[in-house]
Amino acid sequence: MTKLPTVLSIVRDNTLNDLKGHDGRLVFFTQTVLILFLLTLTLSAASIQAYLQTNLDGLLGADLVLESHEPLPRTAEDVLFAEADGVSKTELISITMTHGETWQRVQLKLVDNAYPLQGALTVGVSPASQSRTVERGPVAGEIWLGPRLAVKLGAGVGDILTLGTADLRVSAILFHEPDRLMEGHSVALRAMVHAGSLDTAGVDGGDRRLRYLITADEAAEGRMESWAGETLPAARLVKKRGGSHPLALFWKRTENFLGIASIILVFMAAVAIDMTNRRWLARIRYRLALYASFGVGLATGVRMAGLQWLIGFAVAFCVGAVGALAAHALIVQALQVHFPGLAFGWHMGAVLKTAALVFCLLLLFQTPAFVQLRHASILALVRAGQIPPDQMSSRQRLWFRLVSGLAGLGLVAAVYSDNWLLTGLVLGAFAAAIAVMMAVTWGVLNLGDVWGRRRAGFLPFAFFIMKQRIFGKSAQILGLGLCVLMLLFTLMLMRDLGATMQAYSRTHDGNLLIADVRADQMDAVRDWAARTGSAVRQLRPFVGAQLVAVNDTALADHMRKPSDTLSALQDPVRLSWTDTMPDNNQLAGGTWWPQATPRWQRISAEAEVMTDLGLSYGDRLTFRIGGQSYRFELAATHRYRPGHGSITFWFQVPASARAHISADTRYMGSMELPATAWPALAGLWRRYPTLSLVPLRDLTERFDRTLAMVTRLTTGFAGMVLVLAVIVLAASISGFEADDRRKNGLLMSMGLTPGQCLKLNLYDWAVTALIAALGGVAGTWIAGVLIYRSQFGLVYKPDVAWTLGMAAAMVIIVCVVGRLAARRSLRASVRDLLVP
Repeated sequence: MTKLPTVLSIVRDNTLNDLKGHDGRLVFFTQTVLILFLLTLTLSAASIQAYLQTNLDGLLGADLVLESHEPLPRTAEDVLFAEADGVSKTELISITMTHGETWQRVQLKLVDNAYPLQGALTVGVSPASQSRTVERGPVAGEIWLGPRLAVKLGAGVGDILTLGTADLRVSAILFHEPDRLMEGHSVALRAMVHAGSLDTAGVDGGDRRLRYLITADEAAEGRMESWAGETLPAARLVKKRGGSHPLALFWKRTENFLGIASIILVFMAAVAIDMTNRRWLARIRYRLALYASFGVGLATGVRMAGLQWLIGFAVAFCVGAVGALAAHALIVQALQVHFPGLAFGWHMGAVLKTAALVFCLLLLFQTPAFVQLRHASILALVRAGQIPPDQMSSRQRLWFRLVSGLAGLGLVAAVYSDNWLLTGLVLGAFAAAIAVMMAVTWGVLNLGDVWGRRRAGFLPFAFFIMKQRIFGKSAQILGLGLCVLMLLFTLMLMRDLGATMQAYSRTHDGNLLIADVRADQMDAVRDWAARTGSAVRQLRPFVGAQLVAVNDTALADHMRKPSDTLSALQDPVRLSWTDTMPDNNQLAGGTWWPQATPRWQRISAEAEVMTDLGLSYGDRLTFRIGGQSYRFELAATHRYRPGHGSITFWFQVPASARAHISADTRYMGSMELPATAWPALAGLWRRYPTLSLVPLRDLTERFDRTLAMVTRLTTGFAGMVLVLAVIVLAASISGFEADDRRKNGLLMSMGLTPGQCLKLNLYDWAVTALIAALGGVAGTWIAGVLIYRSQFGLVYKPDVAWTLGMAAAMVIIVCVVGRLAARRSLRASVRDLLVP
């Protein structure tokens, strides 16, 4: 039996020798890049979550905050005042403030005499002045403006602003609110008034949010939390002691998004490792045969190979961890502008979880190689041949490698995905590309072989050779094709997104979006439009509805994993009614209701919402509308259909339901304003400050800022994809180098010149690259069609010339690199080429 020190010494020497070789370095670098990316993501997310928890303790402005979108009954307020040591009632409304001909959309906070309960409220006399702490908010008749709002309106201390019928004097510039934390990641312009200032101002309606800031001991907090959960289903509680930061789920979703984007990197790493495993298997088979000649059993040799792989993983993890720490430090430094006090840290628990994830991923990618070794016979090892067909056929090996790679992707999706529809579409595009490439590979090689049987020349001979190596050639084409797909998917979709969305919105939405208008305000809007020559293009009625339960289970309990859909449903959404399917919707499943149906408690949900929430037909959805609960049965799902306007809704009910719902009707739509009408908007807003009208230029400015940020992120991500693409290309050449050397040696021994061998190699690489490019372009097109339609409701219109140009460039690069590799191998003698 081999002694342990001897085994460890052999394993150490083999590991060092492999790392000195080309293939060993490729695998090591692939593992390191994957570890670096996922560890950097983990450390950054953990630091932000730790910062948010610390931030929660100091910036909540109370021990407990109760938030609701509907007024609490008087009895509920009595319970709060009885249980709490102190209560301050605040209210947030979205309005448009004007000063002269200038307007800005503002988040206005109404406070009472008890505000603030905890923390510092600071103000100044100008946006650039020193701040001072005050004990109370503004008094009746005064208004405080945030510094950005003051600059944008051109207003200062002493100016008079009109809200509805109330004239308010600007008495201070508002710098800091102790309960600012509840605003989450909002960058809205801010202002503050005393609640009594608007009692007779005629400012009503709009999106209102009530908050009760509460100070209480821990026992009272527990009682209020239980009471609110039972009696206030639409309310949200945030507490200082053991609570969760309002932004925690937002950053968790950000981490999930980046994690699911790493599927691209994981897929490319799997391809690179699969390619290099061919050479790794040849080396290990040779070593196992050598061990067998000294009496070492096959099982012991396989265990030694496994130990060697573990050591390589440990070294790659250490190097990747050092790189991740450096990247994490740079990210923390950049984020400190937005999060003062954010600290660099080594979060061991999160790191260990990520280490386990990466270990499982890489082990899945390596498993096919270990299985092949375990099924090998001593005779096959001594002959250094392939695994005998009776043990595992070439077809079985190819499928086993594919399944292992897909299992790794499934693992990443299970850990990070918070949008299963999007994840399914991405994986579906990959699967479609694989299917296209496999079908085209088998079709082209078989048809090429049939075509060339009665013809002479190098191209028919090249088809004959590729047909004999069809399984190995399929693996090579899949690797390169997926590499093309990743590059095009990363670069092209982000490149086209901005232009497509902007062109679409300008075509269909007019230049002014009606985001939220009450029915009694709509007459004034129509009169104003008639006077100014404006036209209302689209208009749909709705009521504000908050989903609070699914099948009588609270929404938070029904779905605990964070997602964009769940985040949006924490607040009221728009619920519309119609008997006919809108022109810009199409039925995605279920049964739409007939005209004037008496069964008014039926509902249709947008397809992505249904998928993300895990809903099924027949589920009972409970909504809070106008302070009352309404239950609907899920009967259908609808999907957005582009080309007929962009006003659509997540939830729609029969028109007969409107008579049973006690709530004010509101409208959403769009208008087209001539240039002369824009200055008159200030007068309309001065009379109706809660009118939510958003100019298209404001939307496009926000979109441009978002797109710029996303472009910076994806540029870095595309850089990592490009690095892995180079690795995949190198691995695809290195992994099949031994086969190519033997092929060239045989051809030259038959009398072919090196130049003729190069010509055959060029045909080989050209066919390989063309099929790979075709599969990559097809996969990118499928992904674009599915994701644009599902996620953005847009028709995907790629730049065909740019796409074909990129694909052609990749084909040329593959052919050039393949030719250089073949030229290098042909410098050796025929004897050397034939030696395995």
